[in-house]
Amino acid sequence: MTGFAVTVAPGGPTFEVREGERILVAARRAGVWLPFECGWGSCSTCKVTLVEGEVDLLFAGAPAVTVRDARRQRILTCQTTPRSDLVIKPLTVGSVPSAERPTTDHTGELIGREELGPDIRRFSFRLERPADFRAGQYAILHLGDGVRRCYSMSNRPGSPLVEFVTKRYPGRLGSERLHGLPLGGCVELELPYGDMWLRPGSRPVVLIAGGTGISPVLALLLQLHVAADPRPVQIFYGANSRAELVCWNELETLVAGLPHGRLHGALACPDTAWPGASGLVTAALAEHLQAADAGDHYLAGPPPMVDAVLAHLRERDVELTRVHYDRFG
Repeated sequence: MTGFAVTVAPGGPTFEVREGERILVAARRAGVWLPFECGWGSCSTCKVTLVEGEVDLLFAGAPAVTVRDARRQRILTCQTTPRSDLVIKPLTVGSVPSAERPTTDHTGELIGREELGPDIRRFSFRLERPADFRAGQYAILHLGDGVRRCYSMSNRPGSPLVEFVTKRYPGRLGSERLHGLPLGGCVELELPYGDMWLRPGSRPVVLIAGGTGISPVLALLLQLHVAADPRPVQIFYGANSRAELVCWNELETLVAGLPHGRLHGALACPDTAWPGASGLVTAALAEHLQAADAGDHYLAGPPPMVDAVLAHLRERDVELTRVHYDRFG
């Protein structure tokens, strides 16, 4: 054995974790399905009790890490690697993945890179086999030297193609590596992760995107369009400038194909010809969303935008069970 043995208590399976490897990844590879959702240390779903052994936390800034957890010997399997053999106690363990997250590993070759706006590109990767995910979910890309970043798919599932709309942030290691990847270059991917997938039912659908949060929202809208979904659908999309409001023409085309679809935009720095709302995307919500508490809400974008929208929805007494979001973009 080249790593460490992790045993699931009480009376569960034992699997091997390679040196420096995350416990969750090794468990999945061994067919031991521990609880998880985000794969990034944000949601707390993958926490287990450390019964025996020593570990290292690989992402000290993980939002779900708390002082209380340290006292109770609770660890994040998605961000923790063993330093010895371990015994862990999860809330549940299964032998098959959940229907929502049949997460697996892929290798992707970069076959397309489309310029959409200032430092904003759509990347197209061809996988070795069709990808199994739900519109709105995301992948974790391995960009070398232990650098991992999350990007939401902008296309529909069911083919060997995955696409991501991303922005280049100068000086940020993950962003620079992705945007510097040459055509024909390959990356390792884990997918899918996340809980922002379209729920069935008859309630209205509200899609809200800020910046490159348009990537998963575009995938959700594609799903609604292909199904000619009869539900009322409103899309709210905010960016700094008109040039950064990427994929707008695609959105207009998709919305036009819905029986009850409406598209609203908001610009923080609009020009005089802009007909939409001025300010953050919450300005468009306040102007056009008359019955927010009646629908299911899906939102993605930078953390400040997501937090502002969540606060806006709370003020309108929207039930949290009807809000699904990702803080990426």
